[in-house]
Amino acid sequence: MTTTTRQEDLLSLAHSVSFSIPDDELADYEALLARTEKTLEAVAAMEDYQPPLSPHRHLLDQSTIHLPPPSSPSNPLNAWAYRFTLTSSTPTTRLLANKTLCLKDNICVANIPCLLGTSTLRSTWTPETDATVVHRILSASGTLTGKAVCENLSRGAVSSTAATGPVHNPYARGYSVGGSSSGTAAVVASGAADMGLGCDQGGSIRIPAALTGLYGLKPTAGLVPYTGIVSNDASLDYVGPMTGSVLDNALLLEAIAGADGVDDRAGPGVPAVDSVVRYSELVTEGGAAARVRGLRIGVLKEGLPAGAVDGNVERKFRDALQVWVGMGATVEEVSVPLHASGRGVYSVVSKMGNHMGMLGKATGRRQLMLTDLVEKKGLPYTADVVAKMSVMSKEGLLSGEFAWQRYAAVYPKAVNIMRRLKDLYDEALQSVDVLVMPTTLVPANRLPAPDATPLAQMDAARGMTENTCSFNATGHPALAMPIGLVPATDDANIRLPASLQIVGKWHNELTLLQVAYAWEQAVNWKEF
Repeated sequence: MTTTTRQEDLLSLAHSVSFSIPDDELADYEALLARTEKTLEAVAAMEDYQPPLSPHRHLLDQSTIHLPPPSSPSNPLNAWAYRFTLTSSTPTTRLLANKTLCLKDNICVANIPCLLGTSTLRSTWTPETDATVVHRILSASGTLTGKAVCENLSRGAVSSTAATGPVHNPYARGYSVGGSSSGTAAVVASGAADMGLGCDQGGSIRIPAALTGLYGLKPTAGLVPYTGIVSNDASLDYVGPMTGSVLDNALLLEAIAGADGVDDRAGPGVPAVDSVVRYSELVTEGGAAARVRGLRIGVLKEGLPAGAVDGNVERKFRDALQVWVGMGATVEEVSVPLHASGRGVYSVVSKMGNHMGMLGKATGRRQLMLTDLVEKKGLPYTADVVAKMSVMSKEGLLSGEFAWQRYAAVYPKAVNIMRRLKDLYDEALQSVDVLVMPTTLVPANRLPAPDATPLAQMDAARGMTENTCSFNATGHPALAMPIGLVPATDDANIRLPASLQIVGKWHNELTLLQVAYAWEQAVNWKEF
């Protein structure tokens, strides 16, 4: 490279950050940049460090690894990504014995391709390490049977964006499963696996659980390690159980919870592995109804916005409250006015935070970094790569860039407002034991047409995140639970699940599970 070319590159780089280098300083800055480049090249040449594989990981059946054809007899809902069978020859507990599990396809399993719902990677990405939750499932005698489809780059609350095609609702083909843990919901709800793990950045566990009649738990911030899982914005990331029963939810949470010493999301209050609450024992202890007697349930007024909640969903929600009243609980209305603005404030945090992650510019973490994935992304993105992205991902790129260029000061303000919202929820939880509201304001929507406009595709998620996303930013535990079947909004002959969300104080997952368990024991939700 000639001196002239090097200087042209330097000036172009300086121009991109609005830096005008005086002619008499060009040589100095060229020398300084050369030092930086030398350091970068030296670090790039060093060997990476990935945690060792789980000592319990000995029985991966290579013959079982395959990608089921979309909508084939073995994949009727188009919910499976890669199938495989992975167990442990040396488990330490039998907590998940005889349980089959699937994982959202952003959770790393070494030697198993990870699709991330996209076709934008340079080539197939096969992680070199296992996520912490994989270690723990194997240690607890669980059997992993495959990865489940996730939405395109884990963005979107409609199950229509994955590169492998739409995921169908087991209650009505052609209807959404929600997202982004769409495949996990469809697999578990259809009975193809006993339980599964989803990941939640704005409702991505609870929304699919709500639309398919499952129990979906977003734990307290940091309770379950996110190590070895593809992240969009570390401040909003959670991994948690999606199951057909409360007890299964408690079992899986117990198996995966506790600090791992790597995930820096684990703050004060997160227990060590050997001090995790015995959720599976305590959720049933003392009798289900006895746990509810005297409980104070707060109906979040702003969680039922007038004109936005489907009438059948609201009626089912209010009927569900009476089951707890019959057990001796009290129900009262609680108001947190800022909740009504929570979705908008969260959107700023999410779009601007996710944008930096998508561009490979996320910093400030002390956890495991998935360096091999960064290389597969081929940053900076080319026009061909962006063209393959879903509307949700394209909109995220556009909105994120716009926000950082024009409204950079709004991001820190949004973070502070979310902390204010956390304080307000905490204040409300001083007068009641739990907050409740519909998980989603509407039942599952029909999947958008393949040729739907960008606006129509985005609008297909209306009514999904209004009550879920705020709790990603505030960190409170939130559990979606099924409460009955309601007519589809566009076809009264189709019956789809409705769901109620229970929110509690930080690290109070046990109360959420106990309250849901009492309801579950009293009522068959499919007949309610």
